[in-house]
Amino acid sequence: MGKRKIIGFCLAGLAVLLIAGGTVGYTIEGEINDVPTPNVEGYVFFSEEALPGNPAPLFIIADTEIQWDRDDIFMVIAEADKKQQCDGIRANGGAFLEATSESQTCQYGDDGYEATAVDGTEGMDWRVTSGEYYAGIGTKSGTLPAGTELSLRYQVGLSAGAATYLFSFLIGVGGLALARMK
Repeated sequence: MGKRKIIGFCLAGLAVLLIAGGTVGYTIEGEINDVPTPNVEGYVFFSEEALPGNPAPLFIIADTEIQWDRDDIFMVIAEADKKQQCDGIRANGGAFLEATSESQTCQYGDDGYEATAVDGTEGMDWRVTSGEYYAGIGTKSGTLPAGTELSLRYQVGLSAGAATYLFSFLIGVGGLALARMK
């Protein structure tokens, strides 16, 4: 067998492995315990650390599922601009004003978040994209916090994106063509 045939079959085999591996995917699981919870009802407090982003959303799909152990806590995912807006309101003493007014900005009913979940047993599903996103938690309006700590469980399912399948298919076809050359 010639060098071209060997290289061609290796490329075709690599393409099959990429397609199969991308279809099966890989899951990362973890748990974070003792997250401090806010003591202001209805208002969202954000993490100072950004969530890991997906630098190649065309090639890799990252679906995240988060669950927590308390029913008086809601969770949100927001872009950096939304986090800055909420941090600014809180820094100016606005948490009390926002909680006592009709405004829902940076609270339980705000619709400016990327993802929102109110039930810890059902959890939150979020497809990780590129960009800077932050996780935030808050207590529901009219509900006094039941404790000061929260435990989170998460799963991140990684699988191949459309571009990965396309390039793998092209590599496979190219490899088979190379193997058939005389």
